[in-house]
Amino acid sequence: MFLKKYILLLSSIALPMVVLSQELSLDSCLRLAVVNNVDIKNANLAIKEAEQTKKAVVAKYFPSVSASAQAFHSNKPYIEYGIEDIKNTGVRDVLRTIYNDIGPALGIDDHLGFLEKGLVTGVVAMQPIYAGGRIVTGNKLANLGIEASTYQKQIAERDLLLNTEELYWQTKMLEEKLKTVNTVLVLLDNLEKDVRVALQAGLITPNDGLKVKLKINEMNSNAIKIENGIRLSKRALCQQIGIQYSDDICLTDTISEITSPWEYRVENSVAVQNRSESKLLELNVKASRLQKRMILGESLPQIGFGGVYTYNNLLEKDRTNLTGFAAIQVPISSWWENAHNIKKQNYKIEEAENMQSDLTAKLELQTQKIWDELDAAYRSYLLAEQAVEDASSNLRLSSQYYKAGLIPLSDLLEAQTLYRNALDTRIEQSITYLICLRHYKQITVQ
Repeated sequence: MFLKKYILLLSSIALPMVVLSQELSLDSCLRLAVVNNVDIKNANLAIKEAEQTKKAVVAKYFPSVSASAQAFHSNKPYIEYGIEDIKNTGVRDVLRTIYNDIGPALGIDDHLGFLEKGLVTGVVAMQPIYAGGRIVTGNKLANLGIEASTYQKQIAERDLLLNTEELYWQTKMLEEKLKTVNTVLVLLDNLEKDVRVALQAGLITPNDGLKVKLKINEMNSNAIKIENGIRLSKRALCQQIGIQYSDDICLTDTISEITSPWEYRVENSVAVQNRSESKLLELNVKASRLQKRMILGESLPQIGFGGVYTYNNLLEKDRTNLTGFAAIQVPISSWWENAHNIKKQNYKIEEAENMQSDLTAKLELQTQKIWDELDAAYRSYLLAEQAVEDASSNLRLSSQYYKAGLIPLSDLLEAQTLYRNALDTRIEQSITYLICLRHYKQITVQ
């Protein structure tokens, strides 16, 4: 269901409108990625190739028809027969006498010639009745090819969507960090005003004023670095989804409320059973068994019937002929070879079954690993959320204590640094959790 959610027509995300508005939501990025990505385009072509293979196999059910034509012209007839070729002496002498009396006067040769030139054409139609089951088996193999191409496309789409979402949220993370820096800069600007007043009143030393200025310079430097990172991350996102980069592009999605991952929990065995990788492994086993049937079919009789229509003028006369026939072929000499090929294919079937069992177990381990990462990300987020509350409370108290003259300026600056670090950690953990959640929902087909 996750993959189908994003397989929409290009018209639903009209590209010119997206570029014109310069606003990109996560859903629009995912749809654009599916439409424009080269791997997905090639995966669609692979499905079409498999479909054409199936159509080609279906043609084996119908009669095979072939036509041929041969013409020739020789410098002398292939067959000649004259008076001198007659074995009976009496008959030969009589014919010779008759020919000598009237033959030359009539312009008649003393011999006849055949096959000096001619034309032979024909059409043969052959309908297979039984081919050892190879036609039916070939059709089943072609169907497996379409299924396999479809599952491979689903895997490619899943990976593409995950990478696209990672780029999207990484960009949002940098934007949130920039907001944090700007928030701290506001605090520092206010603090600088207070420090300037205190310095003029002689309540603090110039060192305190310098500390604030250095901290402001540090925050401005961090802001420049983050802005460069945002531009680079947006360029990578635009390349991923196949649109032109612009500085005006705005990512509209915000981080949603973080909920417990347990509502998405799926048993590992159930999740693996529904994955495209598992279905590909199952298709591999089926294909190996069908290949065995194909080899077995080579050892079985082949039966067919057909007809031949011919035309020739070899004897200086047009002749046509229509002949029906039935044929049976038993490949006796290939039995020994095919017996070994069948044993070889049995080993391949066993290999495919072993691979299916091994990779299924590994997929279950992978599913558990991704769940553990999701659970750890959620726990880390909760800790980061608590850390923000603590750092915010500490900053508030430090500001009050500083104004009351109970702590030095360095302690207040340290409290601001801790607050900024806590905000950055929370946004990092939020993004990590969202990406882990998407990954887990993908492999559990949610």
